[in-house]
Amino acid sequence: MTKQLFAKLAIKNIRSNKQIYIPYIISSIATVTMFYLMTSLVTNDYLAERATTIVVLFTFGSIIIGIFSLIFILYTNSFLIKRRKKEIGLYAILGMKKKHVAFVLFIESLITSAGSILIGIISGQIIGRFVFLALNYMLKLPVSMEYPFSIGVAGITAAVFAIIFLTALLYNISQVTFSNPIQLVRGKQTGEKEPKSSILLFLLSLIALGSGYWISLTTDNVLSALGLFFVAVLLVIIGTYLLFISGSIFILKAMKKNKKIYYRPNAFISISGMLYRMKQNAVGLANISILATMVIVAVSTTAAIFVDSEASMKVQFPYENEVSLFEANFEDMTNFQEIVVNETEKRDLALEDMVAYRYNSVTGVFEGDEFVFRSSLQGDVVDTQVIIIPKEDIEKITDTSIDLEGNEVIVLNSESEYNQPTIKLAEQEYPVRQINDSDTHTKISNQLENMLRMNVIGTTVVLTNGADEMQAIIEDYKELYPDDYFDGFASVEWDTSGTTEEKITYAEELTDIVYDLEEYSLGYRARELEQEEWYQMNGGLLFVGIFLGGLFTFGAALITYFKQVSEGYDDREKFQIMQKVGLDEKMIQKSTRSQIVWMFFLPLLLAAVHTAFAYPIISKLLLVFGLVNEGLIVLSIIGVVLGFSLLYWIIYRVTSRVYFSIVK
Repeated sequence: MTKQLFAKLAIKNIRSNKQIYIPYIISSIATVTMFYLMTSLVTNDYLAERATTIVVLFTFGSIIIGIFSLIFILYTNSFLIKRRKKEIGLYAILGMKKKHVAFVLFIESLITSAGSILIGIISGQIIGRFVFLALNYMLKLPVSMEYPFSIGVAGITAAVFAIIFLTALLYNISQVTFSNPIQLVRGKQTGEKEPKSSILLFLLSLIALGSGYWISLTTDNVLSALGLFFVAVLLVIIGTYLLFISGSIFILKAMKKNKKIYYRPNAFISISGMLYRMKQNAVGLANISILATMVIVAVSTTAAIFVDSEASMKVQFPYENEVSLFEANFEDMTNFQEIVVNETEKRDLALEDMVAYRYNSVTGVFEGDEFVFRSSLQGDVVDTQVIIIPKEDIEKITDTSIDLEGNEVIVLNSESEYNQPTIKLAEQEYPVRQINDSDTHTKISNQLENMLRMNVIGTTVVLTNGADEMQAIIEDYKELYPDDYFDGFASVEWDTSGTTEEKITYAEELTDIVYDLEEYSLGYRARELEQEEWYQMNGGLLFVGIFLGGLFTFGAALITYFKQVSEGYDDREKFQIMQKVGLDEKMIQKSTRSQIVWMFFLPLLLAAVHTAFAYPIISKLLLVFGLVNEGLIVLSIIGVVLGFSLLYWIIYRVTSRVYFSIVK
């Protein structure tokens, strides 16, 4: 037999089996498209320039979609080869050698995989370009988002899916090699064995999910959240798969043992039907659950960030102008205040408010009342930042009087009251005095909360009895840790009168002036100059959320559809036999409907549970974007859950009709 004959036979096989090949090819194209779209965002310059952390998220998302693609294509391929086992067995009976059958399968795979990869990349580029254009129009961003074609991304996509399709081909060839012709002829009719329940897998699923949830619930600062988020996600993904594979079998077998539940016509059919092929269903259900969780998280968080843009801007910039002086002392701070006053008066503007304070900070962990220094510069694990401020600077800002004697200090914690009688800093012990006057305590606490608005880890403020006392603590740290940086800082923040245009001009001119002051090492930020970029970045994040939400929803719909098609073909002959022995069509529909409902909405329920447990770590990650309004985050999540539930219900209605039409 010639290679040309094998090629003709392969093409003829694809045409004659188009009923099952068309859904398989469409599914393959869709998964290639999803992967290409996600991977293309990793190299997108518009997104990378606005938030470098998003690139890391997209890289992680590409890996997850790659894993999904492998699982999904192998799942759909197993359905395809199962339907064709009889045909392949007949080839062997008619005298075709196994190596020839394997070569025919290779040509079929080459045609379908190459076509799927090519069309998927083209589709991904077209869809990506269209979505970017549509979102540019809807969001009306100042700078248009570009979606260029990347040969590198196309190459990565082709390579990844070449490996996936090769894996599927090897599986198909193994089915031919290790089966005799009689087994192949009867392959389609050979039912799957009832899966065994595994206590070990069930316990592992609970451990993985519990560990992921525990990380989310116990993570207490943003730095820890950034490091542990991906670990928690991986644990939840593993736990979800194991829970569907093992937990669902436990539940179904328990229902089967309950005679009152099991020995009813519709329950008997649905429970037994789900149980015997639960392994295949479990993978699909786990995929849907994880994709649904991704939709909820991606859309709700970015929507909340966009809605809260103005409020979060004020959190970052409580004052219109802010200068941070490095290696600063009291003289530097007062001299710079005079510069600000003079430059403001030259432009016929008035200072409406100004605050200035000196501070120093050290990072580490608390062990009782002792603060143990850890160097964040050297990559040590830290969960607390101690900020030391002389009391006179806070007294001037808050117009209050603070009574301290000797080396006494006042300690205020950002998360809870500090109730220890002493605090140990740089191996020196300092007595702690409480602020007894409630009004004074409130004024100081509010001001400190405003000053420390963007700290991403737990913060403890120590007010010393003067600048000399603050410097004495710092000198002790310098002596103990000479390789670390402990020089002082000062912050000057102020508002001015004037229109928006005048404030923008003022900020632009002041930028040139202050950076020309060679005697100072400083950083200057102005709300009016950064506001446009802030809204632009948040608009880009909303785009990302909508884009990913649509992508994951499409993936969930695709998995759901193919799952219904494959199960419809598997169930058709079974229900035809049941009809012949007297089971009416109404009973069949009732039993299958309960099965579909159970298996459709369980992933959605688990996705909601995942999101609820993920909320603590998500809320801390959102602090990076200045989002502190937890009520808005909760409302956003609830809204997206309801919206996705409605969309998922529509998917359920459409795909269930496909299932019933096949079964009939």
